[in-house]
Amino acid sequence: MKDAVAIVIKKNEKFLLIKRAKKGFAEDYWCPITGAVERGETQEQAVIREAREEMGMAVEPIYKVWECFTDDKQYLLHWWWVKLVNDEIKIKPEEVKDYQWLNMEEMQKIGKMFKADLNFFKEIAIDLNNN
Repeated sequence: MKDAVAIVIKKNEKFLLIKRAKKGFAEDYWCPITGAVERGETQEQAVIREAREEMGMAVEPIYKVWECFTDDKQYLLHWWWVKLVNDEIKIKPEEVKDYQWLNMEEMQKIGKMFKADLNFFKEIAIDLNNN
């Protein structure tokens, strides 16, 4: 089982979701910034690297809030609450097609989302506070 991270970023009562560009099963799905933990890397290091690689953002991992398996059961996904250090966005087009800041009501109307992601934002994220 491989480990991956999901990055939970909240600003002005909305969460950052990206539209995935990678070809294959998850293309065009809306989700938080996610990525595999590389060999020799901690989850915290993966969170910082993925936010920088996919969106050009600087984040500070605060704490892990949840974990679940990905839909294809290939990864154990560790959800991390982060503090936004720098929200200047420069998307990496081969990873990200688009992004939006959304609340739960807007997420339910956006289109393709994984069940676990919707569940997270509906059940768990409501208890997270802005940092």
